[in-house]
Amino acid sequence: MLVELAFAKNANTRKYQMKKILLASTALVAFSGAAFADVTFTGSAKLGYNTSDNVGNSASGFSDAAAIVGPPAVAAVVGDDDEEGFYGDLDIVAGFSTELDNGLTAAASLNLDNLGDSSTDGTENGFDYTLSLTSDTAGLFYGDTKFAAETHWASAGDMESDGFSEADGEVVLRGDVTFGAVSASVSYALADADDAVNAFDDLTQLSFGAAADFGNVNVAIAYQEETNEVYTGNGDFTVNEVFGLSVGSSFGGADVRLAYAEDNNSDSLGLKVAYPFGPVTATAYFVSESAGDDNLGINIAYSDGPLAISLDYQDDQGTAKMGLEGSYDIGNGVMAYAGFLNQDSTENRFYVAGTYDLGSGASLLVSYASDEDNVDGDEVGAGDYQDGTTVEVTFAF
Repeated sequence: MLVELAFAKNANTRKYQMKKILLASTALVAFSGAAFADVTFTGSAKLGYNTSDNVGNSASGFSDAAAIVGPPAVAAVVGDDDEEGFYGDLDIVAGFSTELDNGLTAAASLNLDNLGDSSTDGTENGFDYTLSLTSDTAGLFYGDTKFAAETHWASAGDMESDGFSEADGEVVLRGDVTFGAVSASVSYALADADDAVNAFDDLTQLSFGAAADFGNVNVAIAYQEETNEVYTGNGDFTVNEVFGLSVGSSFGGADVRLAYAEDNNSDSLGLKVAYPFGPVTATAYFVSESAGDDNLGINIAYSDGPLAISLDYQDDQGTAKMGLEGSYDIGNGVMAYAGFLNQDSTENRFYVAGTYDLGSGASLLVSYASDEDNVDGDEVGAGDYQDGTTVEVTFAF
């Protein structure tokens, strides 16, 4: 067994190399004859201060808006919900993998999440894990992994009837297979009627997804069955039966996707087109809804050199949403961000922020965000900035 430890770049390299050699030598003696395995450890930590306690609803109105793009030296730091005063957090991820004699690869990952989080007791989010057994054409996954439908589905804008469950805390059993240009998956959530997905005596909500490329045409199909189980820890778990068929292609430089989705007694038919010209990419969609109002949206994204700007407008079930956001690479590891968002012409949010790359996986965030109407809570704008003033340092190991 080969044990590999990852340390900060500014550590005493010779000292840690000697430790690595000693660990590897000891493991070889102890496990001679056993399969060789790779073991890695990565992690992240943050320490911050925030002046506002805005719990919010964590439901951004810009689900289909194009992300702010550009050449940032360091990505915008994402804030957490419901932080006030000083807070801290530590995440550790351990990865294990080994190649078996029959050509299969066995792997496992363990994510210790929010260790020592000052806003929890360190166990509310606890840990999650994933086990897998894969080959070049197939794979079996168990634990914290995506459902089959969400793995392959491609929507055409903001469709009301494509509410496939999205895994977030469930224990999932999924199988993948590839036949030439076709990739397909089948999954179940492990659930119990009295304690959804926390007990392992039942399978619920069959989910299927497949995607294939035929020349210049991409086809995606997805299905999930109706279930009586409800996982209250995940707002993205839906109990309805959902079916979707999506076709996408490129014509004259434009990316076009047509999609149909059916959710119990409602259906959505959407068309989405994205066309780049120079430093500008224009994206527009229209969705005909059998229930409620039709949905439409347009996004204009500009990116050239250090400047990136995105203008987004959506009419979501009769609710008008607008957002203007931008970023500027000042240089020397400094990025500036600003944005203004509006809903129903009255619910205004805005933010200004800056990040500084401290090197060796560390960065500093200083931001101010205002969400008086509590539309986005502590996830304002593309950077998910916390309401109020935030000063936060993050580290990656």
